[in-house]
Amino acid sequence: MAAAAMAVDWDRLTGLVDDALTKQRTKLGKINIIVAGRTGVGKSTLVNAVFGADFARTAMGRPVTRHAVWYERDNHPLRILDTKGLETAAYEETWAALKTEVENGRSDPNPTKHIHIGWVCVQEPALRFEEAEQRLVELLKSAGIPVIVVLTKHGMFPEFKEELARLAPMADGVIPVRALPMPGLDGTAGLDELVLATTRLLPEATRGAFIAAQRIDLKLKSTDARKIVWSSAGLAATAAAVPLPFSDAVAIVPIQIGMITGISLRFGIEGTSDRLVPLASSVIGCIATTAAGRIIAGQLLKLVPGGSVVTGGVAAALTTGLGEAYIAFLLAFHKREGRLPSVMEITEQFRSFWNRWGRKGGELE
Repeated sequence: MAAAAMAVDWDRLTGLVDDALTKQRTKLGKINIIVAGRTGVGKSTLVNAVFGADFARTAMGRPVTRHAVWYERDNHPLRILDTKGLETAAYEETWAALKTEVENGRSDPNPTKHIHIGWVCVQEPALRFEEAEQRLVELLKSAGIPVIVVLTKHGMFPEFKEELARLAPMADGVIPVRALPMPGLDGTAGLDELVLATTRLLPEATRGAFIAAQRIDLKLKSTDARKIVWSSAGLAATAAAVPLPFSDAVAIVPIQIGMITGISLRFGIEGTSDRLVPLASSVIGCIATTAAGRIIAGQLLKLVPGGSVVTGGVAAALTTGLGEAYIAFLLAFHKREGRLPSVMEITEQFRSFWNRWGRKGGELE
């Protein structure tokens, strides 16, 4: 099959992965979030909990002023505008910088430059919601930007949520969050609610970028990834509308590479093309080079008169099976290890997973 031959055609495969990365990153877009609050409120802890410590550690800062900085990373869908505090000494400078950024984003015709949502952080133990936070909520809402007041370090005074909702009626929600365990309070809390509420408030065009960036809700990632699988299956069916010899079904390979790349980005698995080429080769090559792949293909081909050609239905089913298997692998790895796999771990471990998954019929039953 073409996938087997493709494994040795590294130049062509690299070109296909490069093209897929460019298209998928463009489709994913950017999510721009203001994370504001006083010093010590727990903004960095919140960002680390939702988006992973690696983002905060490796993101490059672009100062707007001494007290407001954009953080972003190459080829990553997330950009964060972080305020260095809303204290009295720096308030007017911080306020002016935030107002300028909001107005600049609002007037920019490029939606990837807009500010898409604000998280205004207030720590629960302080039991205070002051003018600085109130003005920021009003500024964002007046610009049509959804706002969540994030009540950090939650657990000691849960009743403060109701008071805060009364003090910030313009906010789209008040969500208590505990990003790290606290004395007498085990575990985290509220992160899944914050992620889900943010997803619902975002414009449709930016939801995919946020879902890809966040590390809390794998169900959201799976749902978004399956949209790519369904779309790719439709493209594969179209590509094989005229039945293709099974050994020459090269037309569906770029589609499957785009699918695997898109799923990887939705799950937050990053990499340059030189790192993703072995991953793509490993995952897609399983259809032709493993026993399970031949079993699945053989079962499908038995349904086709002639039994040796790839029709639109077979191409769609093979593509769907591959995409569902890849998603299942990522979820199984996370369940076992408590994290998503690296590119190297996918390259090394997917084949054995595919053999077990394929022999059981996977999702093709």
